[in-house]
Amino acid sequence: MAVAGSEEKEIVKQKILEVFSNSFIYDKEIRIPINDRQIKVTLTCAKVNVEHGGDTVVPSVAPSATKNQSATLTEEEKRETADLLASLNL
Repeated sequence: MAVAGSEEKEIVKQKILEVFSNSFIYDKEIRIPINDRQIKVTLTCAKVNVEHGGDTVVPSVAPSATKNQSATLTEEEKRETADLLASLNL
């Protein structure tokens, strides 16, 4: 039995290797050397297809459930965040 999306992943993998001439396969990753670093790329097939431009809606959540949600922090969360940043010297 073929793994879901294996043919599609192979097409994308070959295109990446073609576009980035110094790229290579290492284990299950594609490595793309740029300057003195390597960009590591792994491919997975999406379980749920979404439409282009639909990046503001999570497929498993109804759009009405995401409206009017506040991103404000409580005073305790602000203190905990400040303590964490201080402990990390940030």
